[in-house]
Amino acid sequence: MRQNENLVVLGTSVILVPYKEEHVLKYHEWMQSPFLQEMTASEPLTLEEEYAMQRSWHEDEKKCTFILLAPHDNASPFSKENAQMIGDVNIFLNDQDDDPTFGEIEIMIAEEGYRRGGRGLEALKIMMAYAIAELGLKTFHAKISLSNQPSIDLFTKKLGFYPVSTSQVFQETTLEWSILPATQDEDAYGYKATDEQRQANAAMKEALMSLWTTVDKGRWDVE
Repeated sequence: MRQNENLVVLGTSVILVPYKEEHVLKYHEWMQSPFLQEMTASEPLTLEEEYAMQRSWHEDEKKCTFILLAPHDNASPFSKENAQMIGDVNIFLNDQDDDPTFGEIEIMIAEEGYRRGGRGLEALKIMMAYAIAELGLKTFHAKISLSNQPSIDLFTKKLGFYPVSTSQVFQETTLEWSILPATQDEDAYGYKATDEQRQANAAMKEALMSLWTTVDKGRWDVE
């Protein structure tokens, strides 16, 4: 997606930067891991295919990707040379009826030493805030492997996602977060949310909007 091609968002423990060619080699190394392939339901690509995919995603207005960096020793101000590449966070605008307010969100903390430290949660909050404020999203889905309980807990217990379906064939659960009003349409987003979940998501949305107005932002091409 070109919309975020120069956006840098500086969180407390994680920095979101656009996915550039210089990130591809490290990303390719990560995706040789059978564990990460399983957790992300991905097939390994050749390095050439990985470079081609990066170029394709840059042009595709239905794919929004940020690479996640962790600053070294809480370095400030941010510089590209003083941060560790640790993962990525993505949103796919892939509604089958082209609903522009829907996106599928996913996150990967590839570097094991950076997991379970709150970076994934902060990255997801920033990404959701960006998507609501700048892309107009109102509903998110997250498809997560049934064997990845820590990720399921992250989305449900920390962000207010709720389950809407489970696939035994693909061994994954689909979680939803929506700020759409209550509906009687069983096929509509938000239908399975309880009143309590709907209220919690509305409160979370306000918190995310506050986060987006206060988080520091910069440009990749001038860093």
